[in-house]
Amino acid sequence: MKRASGVSAALFCLLLLAGCAGDFVYIRPVDVAGPEPSVTIGKSKAEVWQQIVPMLEDRAFVIDALDKDAGVIMLSYTGDPEGYVDCGHITSYVKNLRGERTYQFPAATASTEYEFMQWNGLRVITREMSLEGRINVTVAETGAGQTQVSARARYSVTRNLTMRDARGNSEVASHVMHFTSGQDGAFPGTGICRATGLLEAEVLSALAR
Repeated sequence: MKRASGVSAALFCLLLLAGCAGDFVYIRPVDVAGPEPSVTIGKSKAEVWQQIVPMLEDRAFVIDALDKDAGVIMLSYTGDPEGYVDCGHITSYVKNLRGERTYQFPAATASTEYEFMQWNGLRVITREMSLEGRINVTVAETGAGQTQVSARARYSVTRNLTMRDARGNSEVASHVMHFTSGQDGAFPGTGICRATGLLEAEVLSALAR
């Protein structure tokens, strides 16, 4: 009886392994030029500056510093990175005795959970992404009744991963990348992010109204 039980267990393991499969595909972000990070407004610098604070207060930005004489504003944004950064696209396919599952999502998604098949078994991944953006806005009069407003940002993208196996064991990993407008950042292993230009464009659109 013991021997028969052992054979059955061995056959079950072989069948389990034979029925397991997986594939993971990461597609890098598309290399597309973002919006122009400056705008010219047909008003004097004093007029533009007078509108800045109330307009920005209606947006999801925090005003960290104002220097009217230098024409500099420091803003910050903390929250969902999707839309503001492009981190590519992830597809994870798994197949086991429970059937086939395919997970597809933008890599900048704020929070998601998916399965990933490794050589030594299935993993359930909880993945969280967050963005901290620091925006430097400059206001400069370029002529009579003409003011140019420019925005550049520094991005800090954080990725937190929790990986669980079938036995309930878990591992946690956290990575941070830094880059500025027009540049790329990279996580260890797989993961590249670049700015879409939307963060700067939202600042400028608020000031240009």
